[in-house]
Amino acid sequence: MKTILLTGIFTACLFHAQSTQSPCTSNLGGDVDPSFIEIRINSTSLNHQTFASQTVFYHEYPASGNTTATLTAGQSYQMYTSTSSEAVIGIWLDVNQNNVFEPQEYTQLVNSMSTQNTTSFTIPATAANGNTRMRIRSRAYGSSIGSNNACTTFGSGETRDYTVNITGNQLATKEINPESSLIVYPNPTADFLYVEGKVVILSAEIYTLEGRKIGSQMINSTRASVNLSGYAPGEYLVKAITRSDSRMFKISKK
Repeated sequence: MKTILLTGIFTACLFHAQSTQSPCTSNLGGDVDPSFIEIRINSTSLNHQTFASQTVFYHEYPASGNTTATLTAGQSYQMYTSTSSEAVIGIWLDVNQNNVFEPQEYTQLVNSMSTQNTTSFTIPATAANGNTRMRIRSRAYGSSIGSNNACTTFGSGETRDYTVNITGNQLATKEINPESSLIVYPNPTADFLYVEGKVVILSAEIYTLEGRKIGSQMINSTRASVNLSGYAPGEYLVKAITRSDSRMFKISKK
């Protein structure tokens, strides 16, 4: 039986190295219409009102008071927006915390002739725990905002950056000590996945790639087999848990 060490095979959404890049904050353009009057995430502390006419069209707000919120991974929230005129509105949430607003982190909130709208958006289950940058942009109704427009220069609207605190990601892990030499094999596998290390492995948990827990197995040994025969072919995440930390592996089930 061939042993495959998976030390480098982590899903990017869970184990993205912290980047030294900074999100674009200049040359974003904009205009007084449609600027934001109020942004609110219902049932949270983020309830930000700015009634004064805007003359600058990019703003960054502190992670405190009414300009931040604590949000739970996997939960949906209602966001209320009020703008000075009809608008299209998009939001990016830097869920992997690499300081880049990426296309897969985008949600269109509003495309409406109404200046007041309440729209649902969901925090991905795989969003990293901790402080997370959130960008919201408006543009004149009839224009468009797409997933690749986090840094595009617009001739209308406003751009705002907030920081929210995300909690509740059960997939978040601490790096296992390399001396434990934790491995799983074979990969791909048909029925059984073997988990092995130099420390006692307490348990293994199985998740979908979206972060939904679908199974678990007690181990309490340095080596054990995890029965995957009941799962459909596809890709899964297996989280191996020791007394002091845990590690996630991406595996393929044949």
